[in-house]
Amino acid sequence: SNKPFEWRFAFPEVLDNNGDFLGFDLVIGNPPYIRQEEIKHLKPHLQKAFSIYKGTSDIYTYFFEQGYKILKPKALLSFITSNKYTRAGYGEPLRAFILANTQILHYIDLNGLKIFDSATVDTSIITFTKTPPSLESSFDYLAPTQPSLDTDELHAQPLHQSSLSKDSFIFQDQANQALKAKIESLGTPLKEWDISINYGIKTGYNEAFIIDSAKREEILNNCKDKSEKTRTSKLIKKMLRGRDIKRYSYEWAGLWLINTHNGYQDSKGNKIPPIDIKDYPTLKAYLDTYEPNLSKRSDKGVTPYNLRHCAYLEEFEKEKIIWKVIGNNLNFALENQKITLNNACYILTSNTENLKYLVAILNSKIVWHYAYETNMNKMGVGDMQLGAQNLNIIPIPKIDSANKALSDEIISLVEQILDSKAKDPTKDTKELESHIDSLVYKLYHLTDDEIKIIEGK
Repeated sequence: SNKPFEWRFAFPEVLDNNGDFLGFDLVIGNPPYIRQEEIKHLKPHLQKAFSIYKGTSDIYTYFFEQGYKILKPKALLSFITSNKYTRAGYGEPLRAFILANTQILHYIDLNGLKIFDSATVDTSIITFTKTPPSLESSFDYLAPTQPSLDTDELHAQPLHQSSLSKDSFIFQDQANQALKAKIESLGTPLKEWDISINYGIKTGYNEAFIIDSAKREEILNNCKDKSEKTRTSKLIKKMLRGRDIKRYSYEWAGLWLINTHNGYQDSKGNKIPPIDIKDYPTLKAYLDTYEPNLSKRSDKGVTPYNLRHCAYLEEFEKEKIIWKVIGNNLNFALENQKITLNNACYILTSNTENLKYLVAILNSKIVWHYAYETNMNKMGVGDMQLGAQNLNIIPIPKIDSANKALSDEIISLVEQILDSKAKDPTKDTKELESHIDSLVYKLYHLTDDEIKIIEGK
């Protein structure tokens, strides 16, 4: 505020007769949402002042501890904030603080509801008391589907506070908790598989380095001879964006990446030097039209013409599972045409694992349910984020002698889907996908009641 005040004078009732601080009966508010990148100058002070400090925390998290500090014992705090602290890595110290020091009374999950016109973050309301929790502590969980908070239309679900963890606040009833435990017992987290997960190429200046087919042809036609044209053509790679990736397929939008890489070490241990722009005079002339922005960008290589260092460039040459990082409908596809991707995407590669099997499980309803209910970061209104950290903990059954026949059947269905999509990316393959879902249910030994939970029935 630009009008600070001394609250001890404004609220003398929070002091006793000797002027000692007693605390407030209620702290209620909507803490400011300011991203951590914008408060770098405050971080040294925040680190000294708050036990929940984490360098990547947005500023609203510190209001929880400050609000707690100025409460009377057994008094109430109620905040409406971003809900990211319940799942994001930066929220772990805050989650631990809340679980150790408070009794949660209510948690209202407003995910997907636009509460504030000027904000695009998903929000929640939490109410707790300044009282250490007991083993029996429980709270009411509400997840309204409409902006109205009319109590006659809301149905609270009682949950035990002990069911929450500092690792993540997962709001599930006993049936869902049992289902989660079963899925985890039958699967192996992806981080324990022989796979690599990497994000797409970051250019630092997409306007210059990502071009359409017409611009590519113009650049190639301006090359002075066949040798330069051949070199330049090899350097310009097909590129996909997150929005191009569909379920089991993708639709290339005619975009290309100018891959003036910064050098890397190949799979045989050979050091590949950075691209020397002097060998590509026509490409240099094109990139020069974007100065001084090329030089000003922070994400660059040894020269403004080079992309930032990327140690895993060869992974884009392999068969890979691809998906977009953020969206309200995250889909996985298999790509084997050596296409690169932008940084709105991730890729999964492996030299030993069966990617057709993995893409089937990742596209299945059961994995979608697990990811959504347990670890998928939710951001923006209705959007979700599935990065490497989220994907790594998804439990998937390894192929073994006991499930090989089932796995082979799943892989065969994936091959049928891929054949159909290769001929027509818009081909409806829902019947085959539904068959895969039924086989994946068998893979995890789900009961009819558990399948109903997955399918929301």
